[in-house]
Amino acid sequence: MQNSSLHVSKPASLDNRSRRHRNPNARRGTVIVWTAVTSVTMIGFAALAIDVGYMYAVRGELQRTADAAALAAASQLTNGDTPAVRMANALETAQLLSVKNESDRRAVEVTTDDVVFGSYTHDLASGKFTFVPGVGGGVSAVRVTARRPDVGLLFSRIMGFTTTDISARATAVLLPRDIAVVIDLSGSMKHDSYLRFHDQTQINARDMWCSLDGPAPSRPYTPGAEHETEYAGDTGPTIGVMNTWGNPIDPATYDATVDPGLWYIPPGQSCSIPAVHSKLQARSYTSAQIGTITGSTTNYTEWRNRTAVMTGLAEWAPSGAGDASVNELTWKPYPSYRITWAWTDYLDWAADANSKLAMVHPQFRYRFGVKTYVDFLLDRVDNSSQTNLTMTPEEPVTAVKDAVQILVNTSGVSDIMALETFGSTGRHEVNLTADMQQVADTLYARQANHWDNNTNIGQGLQMAVDELTSTRARYGVPKIIVLMSDGATTTGPDPVTVAEEAASLDMKIYTVSVGYISDRDLMQQIATIGHGEEFYAAGAPEDYTQKLREIFQTIGGLRQAVLID
Repeated sequence: MQNSSLHVSKPASLDNRSRRHRNPNARRGTVIVWTAVTSVTMIGFAALAIDVGYMYAVRGELQRTADAAALAAASQLTNGDTPAVRMANALETAQLLSVKNESDRRAVEVTTDDVVFGSYTHDLASGKFTFVPGVGGGVSAVRVTARRPDVGLLFSRIMGFTTTDISARATAVLLPRDIAVVIDLSGSMKHDSYLRFHDQTQINARDMWCSLDGPAPSRPYTPGAEHETEYAGDTGPTIGVMNTWGNPIDPATYDATVDPGLWYIPPGQSCSIPAVHSKLQARSYTSAQIGTITGSTTNYTEWRNRTAVMTGLAEWAPSGAGDASVNELTWKPYPSYRITWAWTDYLDWAADANSKLAMVHPQFRYRFGVKTYVDFLLDRVDNSSQTNLTMTPEEPVTAVKDAVQILVNTSGVSDIMALETFGSTGRHEVNLTADMQQVADTLYARQANHWDNNTNIGQGLQMAVDELTSTRARYGVPKIIVLMSDGATTTGPDPVTVAEEAASLDMKIYTVSVGYISDRDLMQQIATIGHGEEFYAAGAPEDYTQKLREIFQTIGGLRQAVLID
């Protein structure tokens, strides 16, 4: 019998495994390839992570620079008299601040194209601000872009990326404000034009005289000594036949008794002043008539009539050559600024021993001339129902008008403003409005003692509180009260109580004290209660005029800048 053997074939897979077991080098090669591939990938991701982290760091540096530059630039948008000046200051500030910061170990340089000016819209319901580029709507916002081109990459170079450009942007806006300006229009707001204060400060009575027939004082008006102001070469109007100013009013040396610009014509004395006689002759009065006109009389009515003719406020038509009574008078026409008073009011005032001027300086009694005429207008017929002095430089109210104009100029385009005034009573003059020039123009049309004489600070403040809580006020917008006064309140509600009410409504109060008679204690107390600040403008008109402008410019610029993106 033939023997046979059994043969079993191996599967192919078993053969492969055998081969692999038999060839360990092949297995190691495969691992090396996969390791190399995954290592490159992992190194790439690691390089990318490191470079991305560095790019984020650079961008963080740029963002901090952009934030700081935008805030600093926005804060300069109130620094300057015109939008062009403000934008120039803002651009310069942004650039100077940027180069002080580094990104990618280099100073950041912001170009002109990187700073964009504009305005913004504010959704009061959501509180959201939206930047609106362009200066057509005014300038109240600025956007700054900080750039770092060609930032060198480290490990990404192995993937073919050597540099990248990085930038960051920030936009800052000036918060809008609702502002109520509260202005003192009491009688004391013309003190520095009064003759009775001539020995205490450099009054501007001559400028008052010159401006009676124009021109109105410049805006702004700059007071000073008589030979220094814009009216230095102005000859002023003629009042009757009185047209000579006389001696300059120097606080240290002026003496009314030797002033050729004042004619001393008391009752019971003949008038021998050469200028009076020559002016009567020029008006064709005869020697006999001049003797009657300038003769002595103790009868008050007769004295007043004779004085009216001597000063040219009236002409006499005698009934006969021997007429010894000056009683047929034709009064001269009144100037355009007069409303209700009469020439006899001036004559009576100059003779009154109880006038404010004569009580302080008796030597001015019975002295007639343009100096005392101006003081008569200020003292006796100074409110708007009697005389229009709005186009004259009464001080300090004119300095206040000019200061409010600066406040209007420096306030932001997103601000709105109201005007309240007060004397014996408070008056709401201008509603909260974006047309802030209306506030300045309205105030320019007012004069000291415009409505009434006393000082009611409390009611003036109350008018501001009422307006800032009216439907015209904006929800969620800071409320600001700017109070200007000498602080010498004489009537009305307690201003401290009203200030406490304003503070309880989150209104901030800035007070501005002006004049040497200021009650600064009260003004400081009001400002403290209102979480604001008291400012003080002291000295002569020339001094406080400049100070007031600086103060109101500061207040106009007290706006908070915030980032909106």
